[in-house]
Amino acid sequence: MKDHPDARTGFIAAASAYSIWGVLPLYLKLVGFAGAWEILAQRILWSLPAAALGVMLMGGFAETRRALGQPGVVPALMASSLFIAGNWAIYVWAVAHDHVIEASLAYFLAPLVNVAFGVTLFGERLTKLQVGALALAALGIMVQGAALGAFPVVAVALCATWCLYGLVRKQAPVPAAGGLLMETLILAGPAMLGLWWLSTHGGGLAIDDSPLRGLLLALSGVATALPLILFAFGARRLRFSTLGMLQFIAPSAQFLIGVAYGEPLTPLRLASFALIWAGLALFTWDTLTRERRRAPVAG
Repeated sequence: MKDHPDARTGFIAAASAYSIWGVLPLYLKLVGFAGAWEILAQRILWSLPAAALGVMLMGGFAETRRALGQPGVVPALMASSLFIAGNWAIYVWAVAHDHVIEASLAYFLAPLVNVAFGVTLFGERLTKLQVGALALAALGIMVQGAALGAFPVVAVALCATWCLYGLVRKQAPVPAAGGLLMETLILAGPAMLGLWWLSTHGGGLAIDDSPLRGLLLALSGVATALPLILFAFGARRLRFSTLGMLQFIAPSAQFLIGVAYGEPLTPLRLASFALIWAGLALFTWDTLTRERRRAPVAG
């Protein structure tokens, strides 16, 4: 695979996307004055204008309309909207309740879970190194459960919803910004109903407290749409292996943020991450090796 002419620009865009996702816990801590359900609803609603702007910047609405006309696309987006809403809800709760380290575990596991999906759903064959990587990850989850004294529900739920979201979106040929726009349109009704309930039965909305708080919550739309647009731009211009390496920026940053906020990092818990990191190292090495073998020899 030859490098795209704009590979350098694509690298900057993708790295920026993963960096924004990496520091997202800091933003969610900043808007912690609002409850988790209000943050989720505000994120959905403020993503609407941000996604619409993204559609305009990435080729207009015609491509999205054509995609929506294909059989099965709308039902797929309805399913993906449920998965992404679940992922956002769990993540907001995790940050609010000081589970950032456990949340980062989910996104370290995601590449390996995607490999497992490929095997079970699409009949892909595993290499020996990939089998070893999955075995180390599974052992890491068991050790994490021992470290927490319970099954790591937050990490597994986050990983499952994110990977299922990606799986469904992969089957629906919709542009990134257009897909997000449709998903937020699907979720907008429940989000508005939730805000109405919170305003009438939940003691009011934090967004009404001050203009500054309103602005901070409105920025949730940018925090959602911007990295997705940057990622879509970069993904089309980078090798798969380069993109695979960059994806570890986000969970690494989240892990360090959790440590900085004083979340417990016991030796047993650190051992669980070491096992998963070892699995990722095997997975990455296998991906890079196989891509080098496929690369055409110049001459």
